[in-house]
Amino acid sequence: MGAYASVAVLLLCGFSFLGTEVSWAYLAALALFELWLMRRVASVGKAPVAVEEPPYRFSAEEAGLVARYRFYFTCPDVARQATSVLAALGLTSLALVPWLIYKLELVQALLIGANLFVVARYTKELAPVMTLRVRAHQGDRAALRMLELHDSLWKKIREAVLQPASDSH
Repeated sequence: MGAYASVAVLLLCGFSFLGTEVSWAYLAALALFELWLMRRVASVGKAPVAVEEPPYRFSAEEAGLVARYRFYFTCPDVARQATSVLAALGLTSLALVPWLIYKLELVQALLIGANLFVVARYTKELAPVMTLRVRAHQGDRAALRMLELHDSLWKKIREAVLQPASDSH
C-alpha cells in the first residue's frame, strides 16, 4: 500500500505542475489518506498499557512509551507504510506550494502548506525513533531514555508473540 500511495502522491504532484487544476485532485488524495490514517490511529485507542502483566510484562517506563506511541507498537507495518506516504506528502508539498503561489493559486497553496502541520504531527506519532533521535541529539535526556528502551521493548514484544507458538509444540 505505502509504495503505491507514495507513487500516486508523486504523480499527482507532477501533474499539478503541468496543470494547476490537478492540485485539487492532489488535495483530495491528501485529505482521503489523512482521514483514513486518522481513523486507523483512533481505532487503536488510548487506554493505559498494563504494567507487569502477561504476556509482555512491561515496566512502568516501557508501558508509558507504548502508550505514547501506541499505533507504532500496535500496527508497525501500517505505521511504516503510512510514514512513507507522509514523507511523500511532505516533500511534494514543499515543492508544490511555491509553484502554486507563483501561479497565483493561493487557496490550494494555503491548504497544502497548512497540511504540513498535519504531516509533521503524524510523522512524530508513526516514526518516533526519528523524532526521539533528533530530540536526544539536542540533549533531551527523556528522549535518550526512550531510545534506550525502544530495542528492549521490541524484544519483549517479539518474544511474547513467538511464545505461544513455541508452547504448542
